[in-house]
Amino acid sequence: MLRVAILLTVHNRRAKTLRCLENCWHQIDGMKADGKYSFTVYLVDDGSTDGTSEAVAEQFPQTVLLRGDGSLFWNQGMRLAWSKAAEDGQDFYLWINDDTYMNEGALAALMENSEFLRHKAVIIGTTANSAGEITYGGRNKARKLMTPDPVIPVPCYLFNGNLVLVPKSVYDVVGNLDPVYHHSFGDFDYGVRARKHGIDCVLAPGILAVCDRDHGLEKWRDIAYPLKERFRYLRSPKGRPPKEQFIYDYRESGVVWAVFHALSTFFKVLFPKRKNNG
Repeated sequence: MLRVAILLTVHNRRAKTLRCLENCWHQIDGMKADGKYSFTVYLVDDGSTDGTSEAVAEQFPQTVLLRGDGSLFWNQGMRLAWSKAAEDGQDFYLWINDDTYMNEGALAALMENSEFLRHKAVIIGTTANSAGEITYGGRNKARKLMTPDPVIPVPCYLFNGNLVLVPKSVYDVVGNLDPVYHHSFGDFDYGVRARKHGIDCVLAPGILAVCDRDHGLEKWRDIAYPLKERFRYLRSPKGRPPKEQFIYDYRESGVVWAVFHALSTFFKVLFPKRKNNG
């Protein structure tokens, strides 16, 4: 029997977290009949104060529940969940966000596509909002979201971490998410590192999940905030921390692009052009 770890990190989104777990177990229940896979959910609650941990422990006691102090954010929280899962010995690792809800049969589709590719590729699921607009998934070299083929898996250049399947063969080569990042960049960086090791990143066919985009204009680009606040937001874990941005850009495209992008970001903070109407 092949062991699959489902990994997620959450913070103060109790209702979404419970809905996500319910969705995951519904998918799992649909795959139990053939006895091919077993599943374990590893959830990091990064300092929630809304009763998330208590609700998860009560409603889904089979969950491996890990706790943070609020300083982990997405990348560090997922690293913690992944490290624990790897210690327990798993054959696959599924990343999922707590606001991502898989469509019927999505989990089975991810596993089937991985099997088709001999469990040697990273498999990415595409998400769309309630209007059917693609929100997260695989991206091309221009970092634009790709529309999945309805039938066959296709290569992608980068990917969002909302719904991603990593086989053990990939983990054994690429390892965990990089600890240099706090919140963002970890998912894009994983794609860069995988490619450098000759590992394919592949977009699974069709739309596999529902997930709305959860942010608008970044505060560091919003003219409604004073300059001091814009710089503060830029340096925050959920902003665009300059050191993390530079490391990622250097790995993906080299030092020239990294320097150019750093200067470009600095310019956008100094001279924002848009207001956040949300």
